Amino acid sequence: MNRLLPFCLAFAALLLARPGQAQSAYRFDLKAEKLDVPAGPWQVARVLDLRADRSRLGTVHRGMNNAVVSADFTQPLAAELQQFLRAQLPAGPGTRPVLMRVFTLALNEQLRASAEHAETELVADFLEPQPDSTFRLLLAVGETAQRGGLDVTKHHAANIALVLQQALRQLEALPAPTAETLSRADALAGRGGAMAQRFPIQTATAPKRGFYRSLQEFRNNAPTEPQYPFAITHVAHPGKRWAGTDEAQPTYLGTDDKHPNRPVPTSDLWGLSDGTEMLIAYRHSFYKLLPAADGRTYTFMGPPVFDEKAAANMAGAAAMGGLLGAAIAGAANSAGALDLYEMHLASGRVVPVEQAGQTDADGFAIAPDTAKVYVYRRSDPAKDQTVAIGAANQPAQPLHTWQWTAITWTDRRKELKVCAQLGTGPEACREFVPDFSHPSYLECVVPADGGAPELRPVSVKEGQFEMKRIQRLARAAGN
Repeated sequence: MNRLLPFCLAFAALLLARPGQAQSAYRFDLKAEKLDVPAGPWQVARVLDLRADRSRLGTVHRGMNNAVVSADFTQPLAAELQQFLRAQLPAGPGTRPVLMRVFTLALNEQLRASAEHAETELVADFLEPQPDSTFRLLLAVGETAQRGGLDVTKHHAANIALVLQQALRQLEALPAPTAETLSRADALAGRGGAMAQRFPIQTATAPKRGFYRSLQEFRNNAPTEPQYPFAITHVAHPGKRWAGTDEAQPTYLGTDDKHPNRPVPTSDLWGLSDGTEMLIAYRHSFYKLLPAADGRTYTFMGPPVFDEKAAANMAGAAAMGGLLGAAIAGAANSAGALDLYEMHLASGRVVPVEQAGQTDADGFAIAPDTAKVYVYRRSDPAKDQTVAIGAANQPAQPLHTWQWTAITWTDRRKELKVCAQLGTGPEACREFVPDFSHPSYLECVVPADGGAPELRPVSVKEGQFEMKRIQRLARAAGN
């Protein structure tokens, strides 16, 4: 993000009124990053991508108008991570190969009124192949990283390197491995290991009373004893927009004149429990944690998510209408109620549900959706010949010059295979997971020597331009 958010909101408000152009996806790699991991007995020999959504890593904000665009590596995740890990941690004498299964590798950008943060989350496990083709679970990890600043998009590569470093340090310091063994089929399908990981807090009949100083204490249901007795009270929020919610207020109970009733501060606390309900300390307040229906995740109603467009409109109103305009816009912007958040138990990452994408709180499930892929062809040396475009189980479609065809895809876990064939000549194919947030575009190019057609990926901006041009030519030809 190349902008100074606190000082550019008024200008951004003016830009919002102008028609924006489609932004291409943000692509990056890890070539410039480093890992600081002590030498150990293990070496990642293979990376398996088992994410629920493999179409992208997440979203970032680009340009002065904060356009939300998809972000991804320049190559598939497994290839990028394997290349990076082999370069940074080459195999040494006596190292033993392990399989790294990635269930979640996600990034996003949190915008607030006066700050921006780049966030990354990793949920993965490490398996050791056995001579009988089974796999022994070595370690399951959940890691997060966050960096703030004025141009946080540039921090994503460093954040990913950091969560990998945190995970690999645990692997290299690993004591005796666990006894869990997975069959080859289960290992490759993503069953067991991190997918099946359960913590004591999830299996306990009730949470233990005390203060959670860390995520680990919460997961282990092992809070520390507070210095003073405390109780949780609930205060109803006034106003219709807060209907059905209340504020949880932990209070130290007075023991003498020197120690009267007083609020429990959130500083140095991850959360707390009175033995019945659990609270998380988030942004200087306490919120009640509730287990999700799947029994593996937690949610809570938290502070309204920062609305950058409303803030920009408010700044614009202040610039154009003085104090009166600011007051009107401010009143409109204050109507937001509490928002629903997910707490990812494996890593501790907190995500507004509206930004959680198409995965559940653990990143393992997915809602149905459809990606659009457009293949178009301009003029080429074989303009009088037809190219057949085939994809997955969809029947092949004829493609002439200055025409296009549409392909739909609904599986974020599997690659879509698109093939092009000129007459009875050789077939050329491209495999990729399409982006589900905007259409993907491929240009079909037939070489001058009549060889196999090429399917060339183009940016959203270029693809939209060429599609509009083809449509204009078709309308002109029909008149």
